[in-house]
Amino acid sequence: MMKPRISLFAEQELKDGHAKLGDPLVSLSEHVDSKALAARTDTVAPRPSRAKGGRPPYPTGLMIKILVLQQLYNLAGDALEYQLLDRRRFLRFLDLTESGSIPDAKTI
Repeated sequence: MMKPRISLFAEQELKDGHAKLGDPLVSLSEHVDSKALAARTDTVAPRPSRAKGGRPPYPTGLMIKILVLQQLYNLAGDALEYQLLDRRRFLRFLDLTESGSIPDAKTI
């Protein structure tokens, strides 16, 4: 039985493999300026005042990207939350390193 090859650059090799196979998330990241889209969204639909308190909102850019994933992969809220916890390429697309910082299904 052949042992799997261990690589110090496994994360980068996976990312390169996805890009080479035509990963739509890599293409989206390259062609869509999510920061400009988030800024425009905040201008058109400003966030409500936090004067009454409450939990701090997630960044607009993150929520827009999550909604893109939801539409692209046709996922309901609970399924999307599971996939965000499970898929490394989803976290890369969202520019997140820790899965604990994702919104739950009710927030989405």
